[in-house]
Amino acid sequence: MTQPKPETLSTFEFFQKFPDEEAARKFFEARRWGDEPVCGHCGSVNAVECKDHKPMPYRCRECRKHFSVRTDTVLAESRLPLIKWLLAIYMLTSARKGIPGTQMARKLGVTQKTAWFLAQRIRETWMSGKDNGDMGDHTQVDETYMGGKEVNKHADKKLRAGRGAVGKTAVVGIRDQHGEVRATPVERTNAATLVSFIKGNAPEGATVVTDEFKAYRSLPKHGFDHKTVRHCAGEYVRDMAHTNGIERWLRKSEQPG
Repeated sequence: MTQPKPETLSTFEFFQKFPDEEAARKFFEARRWGDEPVCGHCGSVNAVECKDHKPMPYRCRECRKHFSVRTDTVLAESRLPLIKWLLAIYMLTSARKGIPGTQMARKLGVTQKTAWFLAQRIRETWMSGKDNGDMGDHTQVDETYMGGKEVNKHADKKLRAGRGAVGKTAVVGIRDQHGEVRATPVERTNAATLVSFIKGNAPEGATVVTDEFKAYRSLPKHGFDHKTVRHCAGEYVRDMAHTNGIERWLRKSEQPG
């Protein structure tokens, strides 16, 4: 998450706005997903809410794993209530001259070591932008399959299920105009998975450049300026739109060592 702009919000107003854990959960979900939960394991939006939110609030119909807004974020590293994470963020953004660890620990009702952990993790996410979708207004997206070729595998490890991507892991990557790259393995390379990955990493209205793979065709319906390059026709740059950066990164990642 990038550092939020400080608001003129008093402590009293903070607790009015976020009175309990449920309010904090809904805030984090809205900031991370908008109005549609996205699986933190495979990126699918095909999810169902679990009764009583046990063992977690959501279950993905694609990879069948349970997940929450904490999944695949720094929040997953801690069992502290979300309301305390949110209060820590509030204190760090509202204190003009910073806040001592001892004071944060006292206000949160945690040890000084825990307060230090919280402050460090929150500042790290501000620097890296890991948990925020905003990578910039011009991005390149591509997908590939990683893993050894079937012909090179030992007999007991061959899947014998065809050619091409058999036995490999699908990986989708996104690169912005500043050179930041994010990539993740996915269960499928269908429209639901790839579009949800883009929605989780690029701001609405951003230009997204892809190849002509049909799974990307619905991007304009989701508020993106979609541009394509036709690799099958030998086209790699169209009106300065290209996917060269992310393709090079993915090819390099496929190489061992």
